[in-house]
Amino acid sequence: MAWMLAVLCIGLLARLLHIERQPFWLDEALTFQRIHLGTSSLIADSYTNRHMPSYFLLLQLISQFDPASAILRIPSALFGALSVGMVFAIARRISGRSAAIVAGLLMALSPLQVEYGQEARSYTLVTLLITIALWGLVRLAQNPTRASLDIRHADFDWFGWVSYVFGTVGALDVLSDALPWLIAANASLFMIWRNLRMEPSASPRTGFRRNWLLGTVVILACCVPFYGAILAASDGQMLHKFDWIPPLSWQTLKVAAKSAYLMRMAAVVRFSVLPTAVPLLGLMVAILGAIGLWRMRGRPEGVVLLLGFAVLPLLLLALSPIKSMMLPRYMLWSAVPFFVLGGIGSAALPRPIRPAAAMVLLFVCAINLAPVYRVETKPRWDMAAATLAADVQPGDTVFTGDPNAPTMLAVLQPKGAAPIGTTALVTPQLDVALARWKQGSRVWAVNGRSALGQREDLDAFKDRIAALGAPTLQIPEGKEITILMFPAPTDAD
Repeated sequence: MAWMLAVLCIGLLARLLHIERQPFWLDEALTFQRIHLGTSSLIADSYTNRHMPSYFLLLQLISQFDPASAILRIPSALFGALSVGMVFAIARRISGRSAAIVAGLLMALSPLQVEYGQEARSYTLVTLLITIALWGLVRLAQNPTRASLDIRHADFDWFGWVSYVFGTVGALDVLSDALPWLIAANASLFMIWRNLRMEPSASPRTGFRRNWLLGTVVILACCVPFYGAILAASDGQMLHKFDWIPPLSWQTLKVAAKSAYLMRMAAVVRFSVLPTAVPLLGLMVAILGAIGLWRMRGRPEGVVLLLGFAVLPLLLLALSPIKSMMLPRYMLWSAVPFFVLGGIGSAALPRPIRPAAAMVLLFVCAINLAPVYRVETKPRWDMAAATLAADVQPGDTVFTGDPNAPTMLAVLQPKGAAPIGTTALVTPQLDVALARWKQGSRVWAVNGRSALGQREDLDAFKDRIAALGAPTLQIPEGKEITILMFPAPTDAD
């Protein structure tokens, strides 16, 4: 327990450190707007946008105390840290304390896990719940005979089945990204059931199948109505709402794999990984994972870990010819079994050097993680909002190249400042901005993106608004945003 708490605290510290430094990006801004709706409107807006309302209802409750961005991100940090503890518990159950320490450190200091542990979104809660379900599956795989007993039997494995069912229901009722887990889990249960054919009696297979079916019925009963609500609200257009995801390519595959599993930091609005301070760390983790998989060959728990890791990326890969879905955050929870395998692989080291190896890993991972706290990974819409709030005058027009930029400027307006929209007209429509400019309005043109997607570079943006003439001001706001100011025609003359 002491070792688990130590690793968990490392994970919590990594997620709480500078949690307020990066500004909201689009997904978090939409979270902020949604939780400030009334409860019924929050639920309706969630279903319309293919989300379960559960996490947003939780944040709505928290926002009653303080609506600041740091407060809204703290639940994600806590859920991420608890996931570290669960990874430790899974690896400890399978391969001992040294494997648990390494697996826990990988989860605690993974840049992608830390990044999403500092976001006001539900990804870390889903990861935690799937980790709980995975712990239950590993327990069932280790003792399938107990898992096959009647639920009224004194030795029935309540912990295993309840953990699996509770974790799966919870994950599915928080975010639909958990749906592939249901496939991986049932494939694992099938393999456990299939291995029971070696039992001399058919009773264990029958009992396991009965309990499996009962668990599936509970899961479906608790989840199907909510997914029905999402389908009804989406008007059958669910896949059409993912057009912003880049098409499948070797680049997207490398970015997804490196950031999800190989300890690389991902840029939130660019589909790329940022430079690493420790180039060989990813290779070392990959080798540990491969060794761990080799060590688990032939063991039921190994099959559970392999399926938990591989089903999600393979499913996303299979869907890519129809609709590209290969995003690092969609793969976040599949890193859990991979890091467990990495911990198991580290247990192959000679026992005398394991403590030193764990300390080296802690040191190297900390160096690798350090850029997360100082590199700009999210566009500085907070800086842009502060500049506009200070300089925009009544009658001005703010034209944004990104259609979601008005949302960013509204959510990230400086505290105590009047909303920009009460002073000027904020619009993503160029024809509206041009018409107001011709009528004597100054135009502030904002180039920059709020989320992942194709970005219009500054030169192309200038060409598109060339009718406004030459800007008298050009203000860079971080790496992603530039503000141009065009005087009204009468001022220019």
